[in-house]
Amino acid sequence: MAGTYDPNTFAPDLPTTHRQWVQSVQTQLNGNVEIGTPAQNSPSATSGVNRGVPTQYERANGSGVMIRIDAAGASNGAPYNWNGNGVGIPVKHGLQRTPIGFHIVDQDGAIQVYRTAPPDTQTITLAPSDETVSVTVYVF
Repeated sequence: MAGTYDPNTFAPDLPTTHRQWVQSVQTQLNGNVEIGTPAQNSPSATSGVNRGVPTQYERANGSGVMIRIDAAGASNGAPYNWNGNGVGIPVKHGLQRTPIGFHIVDQDGAIQVYRTAPPDTQTITLAPSDETVSVTVYVF
């Protein structure tokens, strides 16, 4: 993907406020858009494949939210756990709008995650193909 056009090349031709706005947009688009940041108090597993993987996230400046869902029976501090293979759990996303969908951004095993009910402005209901796998999803 190509980088953004450098607004400094035409800055003398722009009014000050317009130039400042264009430069701030360029700054954001050149590597400052984040989809989620680990919460300051984010616990993580102390050993195994999930050691060091955050379990709680704060909303960043993207339009979605990152959410960790731990394997059934795991107690690593994630806000959600799977209840069984193919069993949907309602996940509160906090977007205040109906999400478009979700992406898996981290997983500790082979898994498919799918919706089991229509999403709404408060929740998206997700189910795993394997309840023993922990995932982080980005709901957007």
